[in-house]
Amino acid sequence: MRGDQHVSLSLATAGLLIAPSLPVLDPVLIAVLLFGVFVGSLAPDADAVDAAIFNGRIGGAKGKRGQVVNGLAVVLPIFGYTIRYLIYYPLSLVFMLLLRKSYRHRHRGLLHSFAGVGLTSLVLSGYLALILTWLGGPLALLPIYGCAFFAGCVLHLMEDTCTPAGVAWLYPFSRRRMAGRVKTQGSFEVRPTAFAIVLAAAAAGMLVAPFVTGASPEELWYLALVGTPVLWLLFMLVSRVRRERQDQ
Repeated sequence: MRGDQHVSLSLATAGLLIAPSLPVLDPVLIAVLLFGVFVGSLAPDADAVDAAIFNGRIGGAKGKRGQVVNGLAVVLPIFGYTIRYLIYYPLSLVFMLLLRKSYRHRHRGLLHSFAGVGLTSLVLSGYLALILTWLGGPLALLPIYGCAFFAGCVLHLMEDTCTPAGVAWLYPFSRRRMAGRVKTQGSFEVRPTAFAIVLAAAAAGMLVAPFVTGASPEELWYLALVGTPVLWLLFMLVSRVRRERQDQ
């Protein structure tokens, strides 16, 4: 998918999950969570030289929202090059030595796997911890950022799973892919945009629900926790996601 689609779907999903707790959450914590998901939603594409995480702009973002998103995106190349050269390449070498097989750098390889994004999240958090310690900065919110970054990466993989190229979730241990039929190019593909609108509408509903119903924040949080994966499952069904017989 395009960079703007990754960002909109991932942030809308995160918004739905935190909407019931929004009134009681610290604004700084909310900002850290959303920023972590934002960076993570683009991080797996650091294995492609033309990815949005390298150019500091999110294609397709327009208007005031686009100005805000692209303003935040200025820092993306820092994360992009760090992930590509200080995490992705070293991890590739480690897996090559451990598995005793040649490793070919390619898009939707190691960084588009559960093991890849998990290790990337851990190593990046370690780098940030070293930097913050050196600068004398606070470390309290770093685990929150690391978890949000990992969640953004996983959402990226879920989104790419809905496309024809698919994702090999267990790579490099298995090359079997899950793939769907959502086209990454073309103006007639409306499913990602429609799903982002559904997620955003559901998040808005969670915000107004306490004022129009008797539901407690806890009840709404459990509803969001159950409803979010259900909505994603429906999107994957609409995207016709299935397991590919063999990765070519």
